[in-house]
Amino acid sequence: MGSPRSHKERRGGKKTGRACRTIHRPDGLDYPHNWVKDNKEIHSVVHAIRLLELFEQGEGLSVTEISRRLEIPRASIYRLLNTLLAHEWIFLGTDKKYHMTLRLLEIGRSALSVPTLQQIVTPFLLSLVSKTKETVHFAVLDGERVGYVAKEESPHPIRMFSHIGWRGPLHATAAGKVLLAYADSLLIDDILSRELQSFTANTKNSPSAVKEELQHIRTVGFATDNEELIEGLLCVAVPVMANSSVFGALSLSGPKDRMARHPAAEIAVLMQEESRRIEARVAHSELSSK
Repeated sequence: MGSPRSHKERRGGKKTGRACRTIHRPDGLDYPHNWVKDNKEIHSVVHAIRLLELFEQGEGLSVTEISRRLEIPRASIYRLLNTLLAHEWIFLGTDKKYHMTLRLLEIGRSALSVPTLQQIVTPFLLSLVSKTKETVHFAVLDGERVGYVAKEESPHPIRMFSHIGWRGPLHATAAGKVLLAYADSLLIDDILSRELQSFTANTKNSPSAVKEELQHIRTVGFATDNEELIEGLLCVAVPVMANSSVFGALSLSGPKDRMARHPAAEIAVLMQEESRRIEARVAHSELSSK
């Protein structure tokens, strides 16, 4: 890669007569517009990669913005976006802009370097595991799903199976319900307007029932998952605030026989203590300005 050798590309010793336009990447590494053809790469793959690279700063982007930045016609951008949407690499937010999902984190978790958020929350996850001996996650809203960005395992041989980057339903997980309860009303209405999938006999799939539970969560300050996603698994989750809004959730999960020994409200008190400690840490970190 690099800047063009000249204003004219030579192939087989002959001038092609084509001006070599430079493609500008977000990371500053530019390469010729005809790099794809000359190096036998696939146009659509390169365009998809360049599109994903636009989300590097974490901002939402409209079709017009993407088309302008990539210098690709809107019709082609729509085809790329629809493909990425179908495979859940991106999602269309309530702001009518496209955003990145956690798919990259899920695929690349084996080679993941620990980012700032994980560095901040990990000590508090470990503290909860030490106190409860159950698996603890830190989750964020990832489009129309809940996504795990940090996890610490229970020391028990029988425990919840999950991984960083896992994405699940908002209406059937404790962390998802906490995030949905404090989400934008447009997202709540959008989720509840759809058919809600049932995973077990305990899954709430009635919009009115879910809406009532979201109100209860806002009242008591925590959510529960009573075998609603996986039979035999109970979960408790509490919100984590930053700049007067919920930016994540602490979730504690374990087998029904162990979790049932303590009331959910009692577990939530321990979790809320760690949540406040995370909030204080975030307030003094670079994340507080984002």
